[in-house]
Amino acid sequence: MKKLLLLFCCFTLTGAAQEISLQELVGQRKYKEVLEQAETLSATDSTYTNLQAIGQAYEGLLRYPEAYRHYSMCLQMDTTNVDMRNTLGRMAVNMGRAKDAEHYFNSVLQVDTANFYANYQIARLHQQLGEYEAAIEKYEFLLMNDETNPVLLRSMGDCYTQMGDLQPAEACYHLAYQYNKENASLASALINTMLRIGGESAHFALTVCDTALYYNPNNRQLERNKAMTLYMNKLYPEADSLYTQLLVEGDSTFLTLKYAGVSRYYAGQFMNAIEPLQEAYAADTTQIDVCLLLGSSLGKTYDRKMGHAFLDKAEKNMEALPIYVRQLLKFRAETFRKDGNIAESDRLYYKAWQEEPENIALLSHLSGINVSRIEYYQSDVSRKKGLFARVLYVREALKVADQYKPSFFHYHRYFFESLYNDMFFRSVSEEPMLSPDGKKSTLHLIDLRQLINELPEMPDKDKERMDSNFEQHKEMQKVLEKEKKEQKEKKS
Repeated sequence: MKKLLLLFCCFTLTGAAQEISLQELVGQRKYKEVLEQAETLSATDSTYTNLQAIGQAYEGLLRYPEAYRHYSMCLQMDTTNVDMRNTLGRMAVNMGRAKDAEHYFNSVLQVDTANFYANYQIARLHQQLGEYEAAIEKYEFLLMNDETNPVLLRSMGDCYTQMGDLQPAEACYHLAYQYNKENASLASALINTMLRIGGESAHFALTVCDTALYYNPNNRQLERNKAMTLYMNKLYPEADSLYTQLLVEGDSTFLTLKYAGVSRYYAGQFMNAIEPLQEAYAADTTQIDVCLLLGSSLGKTYDRKMGHAFLDKAEKNMEALPIYVRQLLKFRAETFRKDGNIAESDRLYYKAWQEEPENIALLSHLSGINVSRIEYYQSDVSRKKGLFARVLYVREALKVADQYKPSFFHYHRYFFESLYNDMFFRSVSEEPMLSPDGKKSTLHLIDLRQLINELPEMPDKDKERMDSNFEQHKEMQKVLEKEKKEQKEKKS
């Protein structure tokens, strides 16, 4: 009898030592050793702790299906374990099983509605699936208890960017950046968004560039961001200086070569513009703007014959068959947009739509079309052009309303209601508009009201979110104005 008891104790101690050993190996990230020992385990050794350790080892080796299988066995042993449900949700995401992931995370929230990890993972899942509004709603829920979290703010900004709603995206990025100025990637996202918005935002982007480079000196991406920001603000000599520095440092990417040459060209340095433009053209002979500027630079300096040759190439490339005319217009419009020539880009997109009126998507490229409130327009001209584009776009979309989701019209109704309120408080009954080709027109208050009535009302929760974004935008503008004032005081 004593021998049997002693033998039982030995088995028990051995099993305990085995469990501790597997967990220790996992802690040391010796995943292969864990799996090697797992092969020697018997059925009686299939404890929760052992199965979890084996699952962690498979996960550490990126073998997610095997990890998922072992974690599933753990959950069968302890069906109330919240951490294991979160773990299974994470594995499901890694394997691309979105529905399973959502099931596990929601099962956690049924027990604990405030569980941060589950809420965050569901938000990320919505974001990955392109369900940006649902993702934003989750991020806002999490921000209620952690309003200064830069990761959540950044993620919400990414959602707005994907939706094409740049003003709220800028607000989110800027708030996130205030709490994490060391983050070069975040700074780059904020700068790029400001440049896409243009106007005063593009000007303020210079301040962000300088601050970001203070925390991340010699960061190549931020140096490129600043060079482009200088170019977009028409500070061509300064842009040329920075692009030249990038070239000296070995940055010979196409965009660096192109805008080094373009900056020099617009700075009046035609001779110096030739070399980078030649290299850019050699890298991509389809770039018509590069070909044009190279030909012009050669013609203005020492080789008019070669200049004419490049101009002829550009002209030949622009001579399209009728079947390609619309495509050429789109490409040209896109090129002008990237070069910062928004007015010309709008004109060409509008012309392309006039030749292809059934392609309503062309109107979505007009500047100001994604502005969510009338107050976001930063100049009288951008307001007139943006209003014309929005009215035309929505009226055309209403003709084929069944092709659009209700949320599309909710968004535009919110914009037009902000305009209606603005006109009401200013006691005006007409609002001037300007088409991309320069034609003037007027939107009457009665017509505006009729247009609003044709659009479905936005749900209250979405309207509250949009109002909150607007308040954040106003706060951000105050911060930017303060920074601008501080910069001026430093210079003086």
